[in-house]
Amino acid sequence: MSENQISKLEAATRQLDTAISLWFSNGDIVSIHTLACSAYQIIHDINKKKGYRDLLYDSVVFKDEYRRKMINILKGDYNYFKHAESDPDRIIEFDGSNTEVFILFSLFGLEMLGINHNDIRGAFIIWQSINNPDRLTEKGKKQYIDNIPSENIAQIRNVSRSEFFDSYILLRSQRRTPS
Repeated sequence: MSENQISKLEAATRQLDTAISLWFSNGDIVSIHTLACSAYQIIHDINKKKGYRDLLYDSVVFKDEYRRKMINILKGDYNYFKHAESDPDRIIEFDGSNTEVFILFSLFGLEMLGINHNDIRGAFIIWQSINNPDRLTEKGKKQYIDNIPSENIAQIRNVSRSEFFDSYILLRSQRRTPS
């Protein structure tokens, strides 16, 4: 493929990586949300075409009779940021709380597709795991945080997202570079 040819999956991973980078640098919440939702939609569609289920819109935790309503709620802010034909003067209160959910489910979808996480996506997973360990199963804790010494976890919880991200990216690049 030439550099001007971009697959849907590449577009999604680039959007996702940009959303995560902006999230770590406390960038614009509207841009982060829109990029995360766009990436999620592509990843969701590809997973669905391949017969995979249990991403956000297809989650088995929603009863089928409520699925459309839940999807509309989840897509509400994203659709607001994309369209203005029916409500050009509308103003919403946006807190961005669903953005991390779209990022996480995009990451799950990539895993289902066999796509390994790069450093940017890995940083998000580690940050979330360390700062929200109560959201993890025992398997998740073993996979993401059990091998990190507890004193390091305490230190990580006391740094800003941007400091963590910069340090994580630096450490990962140092590990790849032979001494």
